[in-house]
Amino acid sequence: MTIARFLRVVTFSPSGLESPVDAVLREAIMPGLLARDDIVDAWIGRQGSPSERTRVLASTWTADPGPDPSDLRALSDSVLGAGPPIVDSVDHLELAVHARFERSEPARVLRVFRGIVRSGELDAYVAEARRGMAADAEVNDGLIAFALGTEGADTFLTVSAWTGWSAIEAATGGNTRQPIATRNSARLAGFRIVHYEILPETPTRR
Repeated sequence: MTIARFLRVVTFSPSGLESPVDAVLREAIMPGLLARDDIVDAWIGRQGSPSERTRVLASTWTADPGPDPSDLRALSDSVLGAGPPIVDSVDHLELAVHARFERSEPARVLRVFRGIVRSGELDAYVAEARRGMAADAEVNDGLIAFALGTEGADTFLTVSAWTGWSAIEAATGGNTRQPIATRNSARLAGFRIVHYEILPETPTRR
């Protein structure tokens, strides 16, 4: 069994037209990344607003990719429209929780949750998140993947893939009118959640 040890999240903006950009991401970049032995799974997400050009590339790794990671190299070497994309941020964290679940439906929504816990609460929060993920997976067949990485003494980032909004609503208590919700807030000092549409017909695992 392949064990993922690191979580990477690259947020970027394409420099060209969106349709050709998504075609390159779907047909070239993702298959190339997933062909690597050190990448376990990966997702490309986009935000739905026509004026919002942000994309996110989230991936789990079996080993630290080092100073020249293949995800950034693949993006910089590609021509996404008028030129290489503009990288807005890169997160690289050690994984504390990672799981995949076989479902009949594909992943359609990517949930990226950035949080800061209260002092001394990180281990307890991770343990609660692990138990909550396992409980959700048993009763909610919309949860496809869950990856939680930690950084320092109080910071974490969770990436989860879902079949649709109804599954997220059931797990978090949020809805399409109030999507920024979480049921594990007692230990948090602050958090930010962004939802993305997973690029359709894109491979997500080896």
